[in-house]
Amino acid sequence: MAPNTHMTEDQVRQRAFELWEKRGCPVGYEAEFWHQAERELKGEANSGGISANATSAKSGSGSDGPA
Repeated sequence: MAPNTHMTEDQVRQRAFELWEKRGCPVGYEAEFWHQAERELKGEANSGGISANATSAKSGSGSDGPA
């Protein structure tokens, strides 16, 4: 499959939501799922989903929402 360099924000949002649901809807990992969705849509995905450290690491961007 050729990389998709013309992905839309809606496509990323939908894929990030799918990844989030698949992982049990964890709180505080929005950025990680967003970046994973972007990588997948660009054809750069690794098969492991979000990083192994995602359960102990948050983005630190302030977008993690309430704890």
